[in-house]
Amino acid sequence: MTRRLFLVRHCQSEANADGRLEGGGDSPLSEIGRELARRVAAFVASRDIGAATLIASPLSRARATAAEIAALCGWSPRHDPRIRECECGWMEDMSYADVRTHMVENQLTVLDHEVHGGESLDALAERCWEALSEVLAVTEGPLVAVSHGFAIHALVERRFGQTLAMTQIGNGDVIELWIEGGEVTGPPTRYPLT
Repeated sequence: MTRRLFLVRHCQSEANADGRLEGGGDSPLSEIGRELARRVAAFVASRDIGAATLIASPLSRARATAAEIAALCGWSPRHDPRIRECECGWMEDMSYADVRTHMVENQLTVLDHEVHGGESLDALAERCWEALSEVLAVTEGPLVAVSHGFAIHALVERRFGQTLAMTQIGNGDVIELWIEGGEVTGPPTRYPLT
């Protein structure tokens, strides 16, 4: 059976607003992030997907985004730590500008565990897929997962072999996939919030 999967990146956190790589950190949504969460909830509700299962990372920025979706759509969110953000090692809480500088100076194109010493994108993709596939196995209808930029990127690129750059996943963006037999049936559809 083909299933519809919506991957939602949490809305702007205070760390995002400050221009910091948050990783496993747990800052709340910014004021703008709270407004974006209401907008992404309205977008999800407008998709007219009917009864769906909502799962979210337990980190506060994802929980708050999922809470807005749940309130508007009438769903009860589940929380699973396996869809939380990547642990980014020594780069946690580093400014985006410093991360870019480091990558340019070292001629790097991918921010993975070899760079930051944290969790690999492959491991991240597998733990996220483990959580989502368990939910898909025991539910029917669409699955909406509120997660994080690295997590969504890793899942789509490393698990499903589809092209989706980190720069294509903004705060509040929604990525739609169709899943059958544990694999995607076509390229992802990206719905940018802004």
